[in-house]
Amino acid sequence: LGDHDLIEGEDVQILDYVLIKFILEENGEVAYLPAATLRPETVYGVTNMWLNPEAVYVRAKVKNGDREEIWIISKGAAYKLSFQDKEIEILEEFKGEKLIGKWVKNPVTEDEIIILPADFVDPDNATGVVMSVPAHAPFDHAALEDIKKNTDLLMKYDIDPRIVENITYISLIELEGYGEFPAVEEAQKLGVEGQNDVEKLEQATKNIYKAEYHRGIFKIEPYKGKPVSEVKDLVAKDMAEKGTADRMYEFSDKNVISRFGNRAVVKIIHDQWFIDYGNPEWKEKAREALANMKIFPESRRTQFEAILEWLDKKACARKVGLGTPLPWDPEWVIESLSDSTIYMAYYTISRAINKYGIKGEQLVPEVFDYLFLEEKSETREEELSEKTDIPKEVLREMKEEFEYWYPLDWRCSAKDLIPNHLTFFIFNHVAIFRKEHWPRGIAVNGFGTLEGTKMSKSKGNVLNFIDAIEENGADVVRLYIMSLAEHDSDFDWKRAEVGKLRKQIERFYELISEFASYEESDVELMDIDKWLLHRLNKAIEGATNALEEFRTRTAVQWAFYNILNDLRWYMRRTEGRDDEAKRSTLRKLADVWVRLMAPFTPHIAEELWEKLGGEGFISLAKWPEPVEEWWNETIELEEDYIKNLIDDIKEIIKVAKLEDAKRA
Repeated sequence: LGDHDLIEGEDVQILDYVLIKFILEENGEVAYLPAATLRPETVYGVTNMWLNPEAVYVRAKVKNGDREEIWIISKGAAYKLSFQDKEIEILEEFKGEKLIGKWVKNPVTEDEIIILPADFVDPDNATGVVMSVPAHAPFDHAALEDIKKNTDLLMKYDIDPRIVENITYISLIELEGYGEFPAVEEAQKLGVEGQNDVEKLEQATKNIYKAEYHRGIFKIEPYKGKPVSEVKDLVAKDMAEKGTADRMYEFSDKNVISRFGNRAVVKIIHDQWFIDYGNPEWKEKAREALANMKIFPESRRTQFEAILEWLDKKACARKVGLGTPLPWDPEWVIESLSDSTIYMAYYTISRAINKYGIKGEQLVPEVFDYLFLEEKSETREEELSEKTDIPKEVLREMKEEFEYWYPLDWRCSAKDLIPNHLTFFIFNHVAIFRKEHWPRGIAVNGFGTLEGTKMSKSKGNVLNFIDAIEENGADVVRLYIMSLAEHDSDFDWKRAEVGKLRKQIERFYELISEFASYEESDVELMDIDKWLLHRLNKAIEGATNALEEFRTRTAVQWAFYNILNDLRWYMRRTEGRDDEAKRSTLRKLADVWVRLMAPFTPHIAEELWEKLGGEGFISLAKWPEPVEEWWNETIELEEDYIKNLIDDIKEIIKVAKLEDAKRA
């Protein structure tokens, strides 16, 4: 499955767990409890094991190549591992409580450690077997201290509380700023009160893991004195070679659901094609490009930076579904999110291809090399024209189109594509194009909900835009969506609110139609007329600045609602007037207002533009700019004073409960 085949979990990572095989000997038989960990180096500090007493575990025969062993893992893990080059034969099913209180041997230190009950162990995460390293794992520390106090639970499983009380923490890592047991200190610093203090424990875990990985020095032989970042891989490699460890791939979030409603698992596919986004030189170029790009909202930059760092080899092809066959291995189809990352470059020349009827066989690789990668050259155009029968004038036209439109100013897409498609977009551009053609910006948008509920095809609550447009009109739909959210925030489609907006747009249409019959003149304006034009300047400035940063909600507020509100106040203040100054002011407002609304309500705007006598299409008309002589901050302050005075008088009347306010 590609990310586009998922309805949940599109942005999950695939975690590479090391399975450390703790040894359980019973009745002359050896079985292994493979504890899944992302920190194999901490195997030297294991004090106990955790199993969920209520979860279903299996004793299974696991065959991997020539090796055949008995493993004890959760039932879910057995299913997942069957997709990862392992033959699984389930011999027995039982609840985890069967193993609580038993002892297993650490395959590295050969210490005997006890299995303790823990309902926090998730059988659906990795193997359902967890090793406890309380000196360096805040969750383990909190859980161990809690269970020491819970003697009733220990007695339930015939565990002598003194055994647990005497468990000694093992210090593995020297970390500047911390003592022997960093997890304990960090938990105390954050005020962790127990294993249910999840939010603080997650923060403590994040702090400790990051600090130990980047700054920690290992204290245990044979890796003593080495950085933890090196020891992690060395320990995993050494254990794998000795057969005391294995691997398991797992999603970072268990809620990875396909479009068919099935829970996805990680499957190992052989002879798969990958793109190596981990290449150091390539990654450095991508870092440089990202650093020079604008990201809207800017808060998403850190996510791009993090993904750019962890992105490594990425499968880019599959054998099912629609797509373009991989040219050198046609049995495989290019995965949709790996494809189409530079198609905007093709857009620049597609018009000419269609216009001149250029055939696919004429578009040899050398043509694309010239158009996208090389400097402009008449000699090169003549050579390519002779080889492909594409007229050199057409090649020149295509080259000039590409050079005009590139670099790409903005790539706009949804936030769920940051971990894949949008980051691939950066990588692939810097791999192919010259630096002057690297992209300049990415704008990220959010998702839509329906009446407060997440849209889901499987649940049937999906907004069909064709139906929405037929019911409300395209302009209403456009304006509603752009007025609800900006950047990566989500919008909520509410039918009742859409109906209200439709009436407001109808009112906008009526007002402009009326103002179209007025004429502009150089007549002397009254202060309230000047106030309206000053406010119109502010709307132009506010809407323009917002649109430059893709803040559509703010832009709509300035271009539509603020002007509508200002116009209401103006009409109230000029009630009874029907003079030339008022008509001229409203005509000026109409001319600006329609152009400000054109990006949001293009169809209505075109019709109103014609009514106003505008030249050509409004989509080609000049965008409004503030008129210098309209600025008048003093008049705005005066008008604000009048508004506040009226509000104060109303409040006094309300508080004093005056029945005859005019007489009073």
